[in-house]
Amino acid sequence: MADGAVLLDEQWIASLIDASADVSGDHSAVVAVAIGKKQQAVLTIESGRVVGAGDEDAVAVTVPVTSEQLQAFADGSESVAQAYMRGDVKPVGSTGALLAFVELFENPAFRANRSD
Repeated sequence: MADGAVLLDEQWIASLIDASADVSGDHSAVVAVAIGKKQQAVLTIESGRVVGAGDEDAVAVTVPVTSEQLQAFADGSESVAQAYMRGDVKPVGSTGALLAFVELFENPAFRANRSD
């Protein structure tokens, strides 16, 4: 989005699907991304790429972030792994499932394909 705000809607999930089309990885999980208490998107990540929205009942990890953090992760100006190690990102749930989210957002092909 032009103002830097991220909306966790169907269009955002579709943009992740498109951006991760050329991505391959080792991790799969159902991950919830939350901005505050009002916005949440559930992603199904399979072998490093987003394949669609996920089932809330299957969420293995919830990653609470700010809109600014999420934008920085997507454009590569911030590392998800480093933010996690600093304690700036405090996921709730499976640390193993978090690896799918980290792998996606740290992938150079994913970052190169991001449009927003």
